[in-house]
Formats: sequence, C-alpha cells, structure tokens
Amino acid sequence: MACAEYRYLREKGYPEKATLKLVGDRHRLTRAQRNSMFRGIVVDALAAPRRRKIVLPADVPGSSLGIDWYNVLITVESYLRGSPVFISDDGIVRDSSATHGSYRSSELTARAFQEIVGQLKAMAPSAVDVFLDAPIAFSGLMAEEVRRRLDELPCPTQVSVAHSADYPLKAYEGIVASSDSVILDSAPRILDLPRAVMQRSFRFIPPLLHDLYSFSP
Repeated sequence: MACAEYRYLREKGYPEKATLKLVGDRHRLTRAQRNSMFRGIVVDALAAPRRRKIVLPADVPGSSLGIDWYNVLITVESYLRGSPVFISDDGIVRDSSATHGSYRSSELTARAFQEIVGQLKAMAPSAVDVFLDAPIAFSGLMAEEVRRRLDELPCPTQVSVAHSADYPLKAYEGIVASSDSVILDSAPRILDLPRAVMQRSFRFIPPLLHDLYSFSP
C-alpha cells in the first residue's frame, strides 16, 4: 500500500517531496490523496513527542490558549464542506486541502466561527491569544471579526496579525492550538481544537489516515 511505502521510505530518511512523487506516481494517487499522505504521515521521531504533548479539552480550564487561527478555521471549514479530514500519525487532525495561502472566506465561515467560539466557551481558558497570518488576503478584516466574536468569551482575549503565526506561537508558554509541524515541535502542550469542535458539535470522530484511504493502485 502507498501509505506503508511512503512511511517506510520516510523513516529511512528519503526526502519528502521526492518520496511523495515516487509513491504517488506509482499508485496513481489523486492530488487530495497525495496531500493527505504528505500531511498525515509523520516519522516516529517527530510524531511520538508530539503525541505526548497533546492535552484534552478538560485540561484547558485555567490555562491560556494560543490559536493558529487560519490553521484551525480551514480545518473546521473543510469538515463542514465534506472534504476529508483525518488523524495523522502524530495524533493531530488535518485535512487534505492545500489552501492556506490562498484562503478566502466562504458561506461556511460564519458556521465555523460559531462552532469554534462555542468550543472555546465550553473549555473556559484563562485567556485566549489568536494569531493570524498577515500575507493572507483580508487578514485585517478577519482579525476584526475574530475580535468581535471573542468578545463573547468571559476571559481576556487578544487578536494579533503577524507576518507568520509560527513565530509567536513557537514561543507561546500556554497551550497551543495548531497542526503546523514547526509550531507543534516547539509547543509545550498541544490542543487539537478542530477535533474538539467536531466531537462536541457534530459527534464526529475523524478516522485514521489509512482508514480513510486504502491508497490502492
């Protein structure tokens, strides 16, 4: 199977992009399948430490929460759109899209906002710090809307637009909500916020990557 082949080659140290092309071409995978494999398969040396840092929503009360906003929003919107979402090797939910830099709001954005804010209310963090990537179009307007919606929370909130959300979140001392690999490797504690939203709002448990796709030729 493609998943097993890709994982084996990555564990042996073969480069990501070359391995993805080799295995993807061999099994004639679609773009979505290739994206899923690329994002979902993580070498164990990286995956195991990340899994140990994952906390549950029940662990959030009393802790500050730093959110990689577009990362979380896109994953929730992908689920609402019916696009594949899955649990990666490192225990974090990801989607098969590759739309981060080209993200635009859609008819699903308001619903995604509603569910994310509802989950934040239910978890009762001591503070919420949201970071948005400035290069994404209309990030200023998005930040204004996030500020407006987070006013519903009883805790202090701060919304910042940064050149890259990676930088402040890599140094964040509280719990971090993101699926970005660079952030996860630096974060002391990780919350899979999209997964919490899906389970609380829709009673949906995302499948493991290799249960989602057979990756057969």
